[in-house]
Amino acid sequence: MPMLIGEFLNYLLDDVLEEAREAHLSRPDILRFNGTERAVTECRAAMTTAEVIHPRLSHLLANARMNADQAVAIDLPDAWFWMARAETVEWVAKVVSVVLLNQRLPTIVPPTRPAAVVAARLAGAVGVE
Repeated sequence: MPMLIGEFLNYLLDDVLEEAREAHLSRPDILRFNGTERAVTECRAAMTTAEVIHPRLSHLLANARMNADQAVAIDLPDAWFWMARAETVEWVAKVVSVVLLNQRLPTIVPPTRPAAVVAARLAGAVGVE
């Protein structure tokens, strides 16, 4: 891949975490921030090289969705944590899917227009062609 995928992904994950820091201050928001923070850490670990991004991030997304669904179904007190984790992993998967689609590789989830805008902004920040 001609792009600097590691640098791009670090910009993406730093951006997601910074937005979460600014947005989440109350009790449910602290749980949401903690869920976002955990998702970012897990996404960084899943995306070590371009070759393993798809399977690892796909697996992480499936796990995050399952945990969130279970937390909501049994009304866990920390359900906000699990929902934020799943939302964050899904958002990262959408942005990464834009990059994968651009490289003519299989996507993880269908990319969205907002994800494409973020991918383009971040690609410009790291000089991706």
